[in-house]
Amino acid sequence: MGKDSLRCLFEPESVAVVGASEDPEKFGYHIMRNLIDMEFRGKIYPVNRKRDSVLGFKCYPDVASIPENIDNVTIIVPAQYVPQILKESAEKNVKAAVICTSGFKEAGEEGIQLEKDILKIAGSAGIRIAGPNTTGILNVFNGYTSVFVKITKPRKGKVSIISQTGMFASVLLEHILSTQKYGLSKVAGLGNKSDLDDSDILEYLEADQETQVIGIYAEGINNGRRFLEITKKVSKKKPILILKSARSKSGGDAALTHTGSLMVRDEIFEALCKTTGIIRVSDIEELLDLIKAFAFLPPTKGNRIGVIAYTGAGCVMSADAIEHYGMQIANLTKETMEKLTSKAPGFGIVRNPLDAELVRQGMGNAEESLVFALESFFEDPNVDMVSLVIVGLTKESKIWDVDIKKVFSNLKNRFPDKPLVVSTLASQEVIDEYRMILENLGIPTYPSLFRNIRALNALQKYYSRFPRT
Repeated sequence: MGKDSLRCLFEPESVAVVGASEDPEKFGYHIMRNLIDMEFRGKIYPVNRKRDSVLGFKCYPDVASIPENIDNVTIIVPAQYVPQILKESAEKNVKAAVICTSGFKEAGEEGIQLEKDILKIAGSAGIRIAGPNTTGILNVFNGYTSVFVKITKPRKGKVSIISQTGMFASVLLEHILSTQKYGLSKVAGLGNKSDLDDSDILEYLEADQETQVIGIYAEGINNGRRFLEITKKVSKKKPILILKSARSKSGGDAALTHTGSLMVRDEIFEALCKTTGIIRVSDIEELLDLIKAFAFLPPTKGNRIGVIAYTGAGCVMSADAIEHYGMQIANLTKETMEKLTSKAPGFGIVRNPLDAELVRQGMGNAEESLVFALESFFEDPNVDMVSLVIVGLTKESKIWDVDIKKVFSNLKNRFPDKPLVVSTLASQEVIDEYRMILENLGIPTYPSLFRNIRALNALQKYYSRFPRT
Protein backbone atom coordinates (compact mmCIF):
# COMPACT_ATOMS: atom_id res chain seq x y z
CA MET A 1 0.00 0.00 0.00
CA GLY A 2 2.82 2.39 0.88
CA LYS A 3 4.61 2.08 -2.45
CA ASP A 4 1.37 2.48 -4.40
CA SER A 5 0.47 5.56 -2.37
CA LEU A 6 3.86 7.15 -3.05
CA ARG A 7 3.42 6.41 -6.74
CA CYS A 8 0.11 8.25 -6.58
CA LEU A 9 1.84 11.09 -4.78
CA PHE A 10 4.48 11.63 -7.48
CA GLU A 11 3.00 9.86 -10.50
CA PRO A 12 -0.78 10.23 -10.32
CA GLU A 13 -2.82 9.43 -13.38
CA SER A 14 -5.61 11.65 -12.06
CA VAL A 15 -5.74 14.52 -9.58
CA ALA A 16 -8.61 16.40 -7.93
CA VAL A 17 -7.73 20.00 -7.06
CA VAL A 18 -10.00 20.98 -4.18
CA GLY A 19 -10.16 24.76 -4.04
CA ALA A 20 -9.48 25.24 -7.76
CA SER A 21 -10.15 28.79 -8.91
CA GLU A 22 -10.08 31.11 -11.90
CA ASP A 23 -9.14 34.06 -9.71
CA PRO A 24 -5.39 34.82 -10.12
CA GLU A 25 -5.39 36.10 -6.53
CA LYS A 26 -6.28 32.62 -5.24
CA PHE A 27 -3.81 29.83 -4.56
CA GLY A 28 -6.16 27.36 -6.25
CA TYR A 29 -5.73 29.25 -9.50
CA HIS A 30 -1.95 28.84 -9.45
CA ILE A 31 -2.15 25.10 -8.77
CA MET A 32 -4.38 24.69 -11.81
CA ARG A 33 -2.28 27.05 -13.92
CA ASN A 34 0.94 25.23 -13.01
CA LEU A 35 -0.56 21.84 -13.86
CA ILE A 36 -1.57 23.17 -17.26
CA ASP A 37 1.69 25.00 -17.96
CA MET A 38 3.78 22.01 -16.85
CA GLU A 39 1.75 19.82 -19.23
CA PHE A 40 0.63 17.35 -16.57
CA ARG A 41 0.13 13.99 -18.26
CA GLY A 42 -2.82 12.84 -16.15
CA LYS A 43 -6.44 13.92 -15.79
CA ILE A 44 -7.33 17.08 -13.86
CA TYR A 45 -10.59 17.43 -11.91
CA PRO A 46 -11.12 20.87 -10.34
CA VAL A 47 -13.40 20.94 -7.28
CA ASN A 48 -15.26 24.13 -6.36
CA ARG A 49 -18.90 24.36 -5.26
CA LYS A 50 -19.31 27.79 -6.85
CA ARG A 51 -18.17 27.04 -10.40
CA ASP A 52 -19.15 24.83 -13.32
CA SER A 53 -15.70 25.02 -14.93
CA VAL A 54 -12.19 26.21 -14.11
CA LEU A 55 -9.71 27.14 -16.82
CA GLY A 56 -11.55 25.02 -19.35
CA PHE A 57 -11.98 21.94 -17.15
CA LYS A 58 -15.37 20.71 -15.93
CA CYS A 59 -15.68 21.55 -12.24
CA TYR A 60 -17.28 19.37 -9.54
CA PRO A 61 -18.95 20.47 -6.28
CA ASP A 62 -17.08 17.87 -4.21
CA VAL A 63 -14.74 14.91 -4.56
CA ALA A 64 -17.62 12.43 -4.24
CA SER A 65 -19.22 13.85 -7.42
CA ILE A 66 -16.24 13.02 -9.65
CA PRO A 67 -17.32 10.03 -11.78
CA GLU A 68 -13.80 8.63 -12.35
CA ASN A 69 -11.20 7.08 -10.07
CA ILE A 70 -8.87 9.55 -8.37
CA ASP A 71 -5.25 8.83 -7.44
CA ASN A 72 -4.40 12.11 -5.76
CA VAL A 73 -6.36 14.84 -3.97
CA THR A 74 -4.61 18.21 -3.73
CA ILE A 75 -6.27 20.43 -1.13
CA ILE A 76 -6.07 24.23 -0.82
CA VAL A 77 -9.15 25.19 1.23
CA PRO A 78 -9.50 26.37 4.87
CA ALA A 79 -8.42 23.81 7.46
CA GLN A 80 -11.88 23.14 8.91
CA TYR A 81 -13.07 21.63 5.62
CA VAL A 82 -10.19 19.19 5.24
CA PRO A 83 -11.67 16.32 7.34
CA GLN A 84 -14.79 16.16 5.18
CA ILE A 85 -12.73 16.21 2.00
CA LEU A 86 -10.66 13.30 3.27
CA LYS A 87 -13.83 11.34 4.11
CA GLU A 88 -15.04 11.83 0.53
CA SER A 89 -11.59 10.86 -0.74
CA ALA A 90 -11.74 7.66 1.29
CA GLU A 91 -14.98 6.72 -0.45
CA LYS A 92 -13.24 7.23 -3.81
CA ASN A 93 -10.31 5.01 -2.76
CA VAL A 94 -7.85 7.87 -3.13
CA LYS A 95 -4.30 6.80 -2.23
CA ALA A 96 -2.53 10.14 -1.68
CA ALA A 97 -3.49 13.60 -0.42
CA VAL A 98 -1.39 16.75 -0.61
CA ILE A 99 -2.69 19.20 1.99
CA CYS A 100 -1.37 22.67 1.21
CA THR A 101 -3.64 24.30 3.79
CA SER A 102 -2.08 25.67 6.99
CA GLY A 103 -3.71 26.01 10.40
CA PHE A 104 -2.82 22.64 11.90
CA LYS A 105 -0.10 21.59 14.36
CA GLU A 106 1.90 24.76 13.79
CA ALA A 107 -1.07 26.91 14.84
CA GLY A 108 -1.66 25.76 18.43
CA GLU A 109 -4.00 23.45 20.38
CA GLU A 110 -6.98 23.52 18.00
CA GLY A 111 -4.71 22.87 15.05
CA ILE A 112 -3.05 19.97 16.86
CA GLN A 113 -6.43 18.31 17.39
CA LEU A 114 -7.48 18.96 13.80
CA GLU A 115 -4.28 17.34 12.56
CA LYS A 116 -4.98 14.28 14.73
CA ASP A 117 -8.48 14.10 13.24
CA ILE A 118 -7.30 14.10 9.64
CA LEU A 119 -4.63 11.53 10.40
CA LYS A 120 -7.25 9.21 11.87
CA ILE A 121 -9.48 9.55 8.82
CA ALA A 122 -6.63 9.09 6.36
CA GLY A 123 -5.06 6.24 8.29
CA SER A 124 -8.23 4.16 8.38
CA ALA A 125 -8.66 4.66 4.61
CA GLY A 126 -5.05 3.99 3.63
CA ILE A 127 -4.53 7.55 2.37
CA ARG A 128 -0.98 8.88 2.74
CA ILE A 129 -0.69 12.60 3.47
CA ALA A 130 1.97 15.08 2.36
CA GLY A 131 1.65 18.05 4.70
CA PRO A 132 -0.42 19.75 5.88
CA ASN A 133 1.07 23.25 5.63
CA THR A 134 3.12 22.56 2.52
CA THR A 135 3.50 23.62 -1.09
CA GLY A 136 3.68 19.92 -1.74
CA ILE A 137 4.97 17.91 -4.66
CA LEU A 138 6.64 18.53 -7.99
CA ASN A 139 7.48 15.86 -10.56
CA VAL A 140 9.30 17.51 -13.44
CA PHE A 141 9.06 14.41 -15.62
CA ASN A 142 5.27 14.03 -15.64
CA GLY A 143 4.26 17.63 -14.87
CA TYR A 144 2.39 16.98 -11.62
CA THR A 145 2.63 19.75 -9.04
CA SER A 146 0.71 21.16 -6.11
CA VAL A 147 2.82 24.34 -5.95
CA PHE A 148 0.44 27.24 -5.37
CA VAL A 149 2.63 30.10 -6.59
CA LYS A 150 3.50 30.64 -10.23
CA ILE A 151 6.67 28.80 -11.22
CA THR A 152 8.68 28.56 -14.40
CA LYS A 153 8.54 25.19 -16.12
CA PRO A 154 11.58 23.40 -14.67
CA ARG A 155 14.43 21.86 -16.60
CA LYS A 156 14.55 18.06 -16.33
CA GLY A 157 17.54 16.77 -14.41
CA LYS A 158 18.71 14.21 -11.87
CA VAL A 159 18.46 16.24 -8.63
CA SER A 160 15.58 15.68 -6.20
CA ILE A 161 14.85 17.81 -3.13
CA ILE A 162 13.00 16.96 0.08
CA SER A 163 11.96 20.01 2.05
CA GLN A 164 10.12 20.93 5.20
CA THR A 165 9.45 24.44 3.97
CA GLY A 166 7.50 25.77 1.02
CA MET A 167 10.44 28.01 0.22
CA PHE A 168 12.05 25.13 -1.70
CA ALA A 169 9.02 24.72 -3.94
CA SER A 170 8.58 28.43 -4.57
CA VAL A 171 11.26 31.05 -3.95
CA LEU A 172 14.25 28.70 -3.95
CA LEU A 173 12.83 26.73 -6.85
CA GLU A 174 12.75 29.88 -8.95
CA HIS A 175 16.29 30.64 -7.82
CA ILE A 176 17.46 27.18 -8.91
CA LEU A 177 15.68 27.44 -12.23
CA SER A 178 17.20 30.84 -12.99
CA THR A 179 20.75 30.19 -11.74
CA GLN A 180 21.44 26.44 -11.92
CA LYS A 181 21.86 24.33 -15.04
CA TYR A 182 21.63 20.81 -13.60
CA GLY A 183 17.82 20.53 -13.67
CA LEU A 184 15.43 18.79 -11.28
CA SER A 185 13.60 15.50 -11.03
CA LYS A 186 11.35 15.60 -7.93
CA VAL A 187 10.60 18.10 -5.17
CA ALA A 188 8.77 16.90 -2.04
CA GLY A 189 7.50 19.56 0.34
CA LEU A 190 6.53 17.85 3.59
CA GLY A 191 5.36 20.75 5.75
CA ASN A 192 4.27 19.48 9.16
CA LYS A 193 5.22 15.86 8.35
CA SER A 194 2.01 14.66 9.94
CA ASP A 195 2.27 11.39 7.98
CA LEU A 196 4.83 11.13 5.19
CA ASP A 197 8.31 12.16 6.26
CA ASP A 198 11.86 12.28 4.90
CA SER A 199 12.34 8.53 5.27
CA ASP A 200 9.27 7.72 3.18
CA ILE A 201 10.38 9.99 0.36
CA LEU A 202 13.95 8.69 0.52
CA GLU A 203 12.67 5.15 0.06
CA TYR A 204 10.78 6.26 -3.04
CA LEU A 205 13.76 8.17 -4.44
CA GLU A 206 16.10 5.24 -3.82
CA ALA A 207 14.32 3.31 -6.57
CA ASP A 208 13.62 6.34 -8.78
CA GLN A 209 15.70 6.04 -11.94
CA GLU A 210 15.30 9.77 -12.59
CA THR A 211 17.01 10.72 -9.30
CA GLN A 212 20.77 10.50 -8.77
CA VAL A 213 21.40 13.25 -6.20
CA ILE A 214 19.21 14.11 -3.18
CA GLY A 215 19.14 17.39 -1.27
CA ILE A 216 17.22 17.79 2.01
CA TYR A 217 16.13 20.76 4.08
CA ALA A 218 14.86 19.63 7.49
CA GLU A 219 13.84 21.37 10.70
CA GLY A 220 13.17 18.16 12.61
CA ILE A 221 13.36 14.38 12.18
CA ASN A 222 10.25 12.38 13.15
CA ASN A 223 11.66 8.89 13.67
CA GLY A 224 15.40 9.01 14.17
CA ARG A 225 15.93 5.26 14.16
CA ARG A 226 14.09 4.73 10.87
CA PHE A 227 15.81 7.76 9.34
CA LEU A 228 19.15 6.23 10.33
CA GLU A 229 18.28 2.90 8.71
CA ILE A 230 16.95 4.42 5.49
CA THR A 231 19.73 6.97 4.98
CA LYS A 232 22.41 4.36 5.64
CA LYS A 233 20.94 2.29 2.82
CA VAL A 234 20.23 5.10 0.33
CA SER A 235 23.56 6.91 0.85
CA LYS A 236 25.44 3.94 -0.59
CA LYS A 237 23.63 4.41 -3.89
CA LYS A 238 22.98 8.15 -4.11
CA PRO A 239 24.63 11.09 -2.35
CA ILE A 240 22.37 12.77 0.23
CA LEU A 241 23.11 16.38 1.16
CA ILE A 242 21.24 17.84 4.09
CA LEU A 243 20.73 21.31 5.51
CA LYS A 244 19.43 20.74 9.02
CA SER A 245 18.29 23.98 10.63
CA ALA A 246 16.94 24.55 14.15
CA ARG A 247 20.43 23.91 15.58
CA SER A 248 20.00 26.49 18.35
CA LYS A 249 17.28 27.03 20.93
CA SER A 250 16.10 30.12 19.05
CA GLY A 251 16.01 28.16 15.80
CA GLY A 252 14.12 25.36 17.53
CA ASP A 253 11.52 27.80 18.84
CA ALA A 254 11.10 29.23 15.33
CA ALA A 255 10.72 25.74 13.84
CA LEU A 256 7.99 24.92 16.34
CA THR A 257 5.85 27.82 15.11
CA HIS A 258 6.79 27.25 11.45
CA THR A 259 6.09 23.54 10.99
CA GLY A 260 5.48 22.32 14.52
CA SER A 261 8.85 20.54 14.58
CA LEU A 262 10.67 19.65 17.76
CA MET A 263 14.42 20.29 17.79
CA VAL A 264 16.78 17.31 17.62
CA ARG A 265 19.95 17.72 19.67
CA ASP A 266 22.57 18.86 17.22
CA GLU A 267 25.36 16.57 18.42
CA ILE A 268 23.07 13.56 17.97
CA PHE A 269 22.18 14.60 14.45
CA GLU A 270 25.85 15.22 13.63
CA ALA A 271 26.70 11.70 14.77
CA LEU A 272 23.85 10.32 12.64
CA CYS A 273 25.27 12.04 9.55
CA LYS A 274 28.73 10.60 10.16
CA THR A 275 27.31 7.12 10.69
CA THR A 276 25.20 7.08 7.54
CA GLY A 277 27.42 9.01 5.13
CA ILE A 278 25.00 11.93 4.77
CA ILE A 279 26.81 15.11 3.73
CA ARG A 280 25.77 17.87 6.11
CA VAL A 281 25.98 21.49 4.95
CA SER A 282 25.80 24.73 6.89
CA ASP A 283 23.66 26.94 4.65
CA ILE A 284 21.72 27.13 1.39
CA GLU A 285 24.76 28.41 -0.52
CA GLU A 286 26.76 25.31 0.39
CA LEU A 287 23.79 23.03 -0.30
CA LEU A 288 23.44 24.37 -3.84
CA ASP A 289 27.20 24.34 -4.41
CA LEU A 290 27.53 20.69 -3.49
CA ILE A 291 24.38 19.58 -5.28
CA LYS A 292 25.87 21.13 -8.41
CA ALA A 293 29.16 19.27 -7.92
CA PHE A 294 27.47 15.88 -7.54
CA ALA A 295 25.04 16.55 -10.40
CA PHE A 296 27.78 17.50 -12.87
CA LEU A 297 30.97 15.71 -11.89
CA PRO A 298 32.13 12.10 -12.25
CA PRO A 299 33.27 10.14 -9.18
CA THR A 300 36.76 11.00 -8.06
CA LYS A 301 39.28 8.24 -7.43
CA GLY A 302 41.47 10.12 -4.95
CA ASN A 303 42.12 13.37 -3.08
CA ARG A 304 45.06 14.74 -5.08
CA ILE A 305 44.19 18.12 -6.57
CA GLY A 306 45.88 19.89 -9.43
CA VAL A 307 45.51 23.67 -9.40
CA ILE A 308 45.86 25.90 -12.45
CA ALA A 309 45.55 29.59 -11.64
CA TYR A 310 46.24 32.67 -13.73
CA THR A 311 47.71 34.45 -10.72
CA GLY A 312 50.33 33.65 -8.12
CA ALA A 313 47.92 34.67 -5.36
CA GLY A 314 45.38 32.19 -6.70
CA CYS A 315 48.01 29.45 -6.38
CA VAL A 316 48.83 30.37 -2.78
CA MET A 317 45.19 30.68 -1.66
CA SER A 318 44.27 27.42 -3.40
CA ALA A 319 47.09 25.65 -1.54
CA ASP A 320 45.75 27.06 1.74
CA ALA A 321 42.24 25.85 0.92
CA ILE A 322 43.47 22.36 0.01
CA GLU A 323 45.31 22.06 3.30
CA HIS A 324 42.30 23.47 5.19
CA TYR A 325 40.15 20.61 3.89
CA GLY A 326 42.77 17.94 4.48
CA MET A 327 43.24 17.27 0.77
CA GLN A 328 46.56 16.82 -1.05
CA ILE A 329 48.32 18.99 -3.59
CA ALA A 330 49.16 16.51 -6.34
CA ASN A 331 52.84 15.77 -6.96
CA LEU A 332 53.18 16.06 -10.72
CA THR A 333 55.12 13.35 -12.52
CA LYS A 334 58.57 14.08 -13.87
CA GLU A 335 57.17 13.89 -17.41
CA THR A 336 54.50 16.51 -16.66
CA MET A 337 57.03 18.83 -15.01
CA GLU A 338 59.36 18.59 -18.00
CA LYS A 339 56.52 19.21 -20.42
CA LEU A 340 55.33 22.33 -18.58
CA THR A 341 58.86 23.65 -18.05
CA SER A 342 59.58 23.38 -21.75
CA LYS A 343 56.86 25.94 -22.45
CA ALA A 344 57.58 28.37 -19.62
CA PRO A 345 59.98 31.33 -19.80
CA GLY A 346 63.34 30.85 -18.08
CA PHE A 347 62.52 33.12 -15.14
CA GLY A 348 59.48 31.11 -14.04
CA ILE A 349 59.25 28.21 -11.60
CA VAL A 350 56.80 25.52 -12.70
CA ARG A 351 55.03 23.42 -10.05
CA ASN A 352 51.59 22.52 -8.72
CA PRO A 353 49.75 24.82 -8.07
CA LEU A 354 50.65 26.10 -11.54
CA ASP A 355 50.83 29.81 -12.26
CA ALA A 356 49.43 29.40 -15.78
CA GLU A 357 50.41 32.93 -16.72
CA LEU A 358 53.97 31.59 -17.07
CA VAL A 359 52.83 29.06 -19.67
CA ARG A 360 50.80 31.72 -21.47
CA GLN A 361 53.81 34.04 -21.65
CA GLY A 362 56.05 31.22 -22.83
CA MET A 363 53.65 30.05 -25.55
CA GLY A 364 52.34 33.50 -26.50
CA ASN A 365 48.80 32.29 -27.16
CA ALA A 366 46.08 32.29 -24.48
CA GLU A 367 43.94 29.52 -25.94
CA GLU A 368 46.78 27.16 -26.80
CA SER A 369 48.41 27.66 -23.40
CA LEU A 370 45.14 27.01 -21.55
CA VAL A 371 44.57 23.78 -23.47
CA PHE A 372 48.18 22.75 -22.93
CA ALA A 373 48.06 23.33 -19.17
CA LEU A 374 44.75 21.52 -18.71
CA GLU A 375 45.83 18.60 -20.92
CA SER A 376 49.02 18.24 -18.91
CA PHE A 377 47.12 17.99 -15.64
CA PHE A 378 44.38 15.73 -17.00
CA GLU A 379 46.96 13.31 -18.43
CA ASP A 380 49.01 13.16 -15.24
CA PRO A 381 48.16 9.95 -13.31
CA ASN A 382 49.02 11.68 -10.02
CA VAL A 383 46.22 14.25 -10.48
CA ASP A 384 42.76 13.05 -9.40
CA MET A 385 40.88 16.33 -9.98
CA VAL A 386 41.54 19.85 -11.19
CA SER A 387 40.65 23.33 -9.95
CA LEU A 388 41.04 26.09 -12.53
CA VAL A 389 41.11 29.77 -11.49
CA ILE A 390 40.80 32.42 -14.20
CA VAL A 391 41.09 36.04 -13.12
CA GLY A 392 41.25 39.64 -14.29
CA LEU A 393 39.32 39.43 -17.54
CA THR A 394 37.14 41.86 -19.46
CA LYS A 395 35.37 41.41 -22.79
CA GLU A 396 37.92 43.75 -24.36
CA SER A 397 40.97 41.92 -23.00
CA LYS A 398 43.46 41.33 -25.83
CA ILE A 399 45.50 38.85 -23.79
CA TRP A 400 42.57 36.48 -23.33
CA ASP A 401 41.30 35.56 -26.76
CA VAL A 402 39.83 32.13 -25.95
CA ASP A 403 36.89 30.24 -27.45
CA ILE A 404 35.71 28.85 -24.12
CA LYS A 405 32.97 26.65 -25.57
CA LYS A 406 35.30 24.97 -28.07
CA VAL A 407 38.14 24.50 -25.60
CA PHE A 408 36.10 22.99 -22.79
CA SER A 409 33.75 20.89 -24.88
CA ASN A 410 36.77 19.23 -26.50
CA LEU A 411 38.49 18.70 -23.16
CA LYS A 412 35.35 17.30 -21.52
CA ASN A 413 34.91 14.82 -24.36
CA ARG A 414 38.53 13.71 -24.11
CA PHE A 415 38.74 13.55 -20.30
CA PRO A 416 35.23 12.71 -19.02
CA ASP A 417 36.40 10.85 -15.90
CA LYS A 418 38.45 13.54 -14.14
CA PRO A 419 36.49 16.19 -12.17
CA LEU A 420 37.09 19.83 -13.10
CA VAL A 421 35.78 22.91 -11.31
CA VAL A 422 36.29 26.50 -12.44
CA SER A 423 36.36 29.82 -10.63
CA THR A 424 36.20 32.97 -12.77
CA LEU A 425 37.11 36.25 -11.09
CA ALA A 426 36.54 38.89 -13.72
CA SER A 427 34.06 41.50 -14.90
CA GLN A 428 30.47 40.47 -14.15
CA GLU A 429 29.77 40.23 -17.88
CA VAL A 430 32.55 37.68 -18.35
CA ILE A 431 31.64 35.74 -15.20
CA ASP A 432 28.03 35.37 -16.37
CA GLU A 433 29.06 34.40 -19.90
CA TYR A 434 31.62 31.80 -18.80
CA ARG A 435 29.30 30.34 -16.20
CA MET A 436 26.53 29.86 -18.75
CA ILE A 437 28.87 28.23 -21.28
CA LEU A 438 30.69 25.99 -18.81
CA GLU A 439 27.66 24.82 -16.86
CA ASN A 440 25.78 24.08 -20.07
CA LEU A 441 28.72 21.75 -20.73
CA GLY A 442 28.33 20.21 -17.27
CA ILE A 443 31.38 21.92 -15.72
CA PRO A 444 30.51 23.54 -12.37
CA THR A 445 31.71 27.06 -11.70
CA TYR A 446 32.00 28.86 -8.38
CA PRO A 447 32.58 32.53 -7.46
CA SER A 448 35.61 31.73 -5.32
CA LEU A 449 38.50 29.28 -5.39
CA PHE A 450 37.69 28.30 -1.79
CA ARG A 451 34.29 27.04 -2.93
CA ASN A 452 36.03 25.15 -5.75
CA ILE A 453 38.04 23.18 -3.21
CA ARG A 454 35.07 22.75 -0.87
CA ALA A 455 33.10 21.12 -3.68
CA LEU A 456 35.96 18.78 -4.61
CA ASN A 457 36.42 17.87 -0.94
CA ALA A 458 32.76 16.83 -0.63
CA LEU A 459 33.06 14.77 -3.79
CA GLN A 460 36.19 13.02 -2.56
CA LYS A 461 34.84 12.28 0.94
CA TYR A 462 31.68 10.69 -0.45
CA TYR A 463 33.31 8.55 -3.14
CA SER A 464 36.12 7.43 -0.83
CA ARG A 465 33.42 6.01 1.45
CA PHE A 466 31.16 4.73 -1.32
CA PRO A 467 33.50 4.07 -4.30
CA ARG A 468 32.11 3.40 -7.75
CA THR A 469 33.52 0.55 -9.77
